[in-house]
Amino acid sequence: MDIPKHIALIPDGNRRWAKGRGIKPWEGHRAGIERFKEFLDWCYDLGVEEVTAYSLSQENLGKRSSAEMKFLFKLYEENLIGILKSQEAAEKKLSVHFAGDLSPFPKRLRDLMRETEEETAQFKKRRLNLCVNYSGREEILNAARMLAENGNRITERSFEGLLWVTSPPDLLIRTAEHRISNFLLWQCAYSEIFFSPKLFPDFTKEDLIAAIRQFGGADRRFGR
Repeated sequence: MDIPKHIALIPDGNRRWAKGRGIKPWEGHRAGIERFKEFLDWCYDLGVEEVTAYSLSQENLGKRSSAEMKFLFKLYEENLIGILKSQEAAEKKLSVHFAGDLSPFPKRLRDLMRETEEETAQFKKRRLNLCVNYSGREEILNAARMLAENGNRITERSFEGLLWVTSPPDLLIRTAEHRISNFLLWQCAYSEIFFSPKLFPDFTKEDLIAAIRQFGGADRRFGR
């Protein structure tokens, strides 16, 4: 089986999953995070080197209730503290990076994000990019502004080096919907895309393998 080196993920459907079970919508986020931890294990066990996940969009941050955002921030804190206290990142040789505008987050959470990046920066075997308060359009505009301000020559290489996520995914997986929702707009130019009808907490290892098999059967011509 041909294994993609870099998988991007839009894990949609957490709130709908919770609603279908008659529980608070944001409790679906907890279920989604637990499934995401499993998803990472599946990927790394299969030989995937890099995972980029759409954790929170700029649109989400602006539209979600304060109660839901408070719950999400608490979940982020709990899981980042878990990473820092455990040896999991060291065992997996996993570096963690955050992509997006972190300025609206509480200071304690921003500090934990920076500490997580610093503590895992030494690991090179695997990489996890978490896109939080992220917008693909804003990412492109930010890179363009930086190039213009510095007076640098504009090339694909110079532009890509200023993106929040610099590596293009081989495979993009989206659950519950059939669109890419302002995610990795530049990077996904030639990515294979797998749409799953499942809500993310119901996504299984068998679904991941189906996505990878679809990727393996694609004739990736890159415009040739």
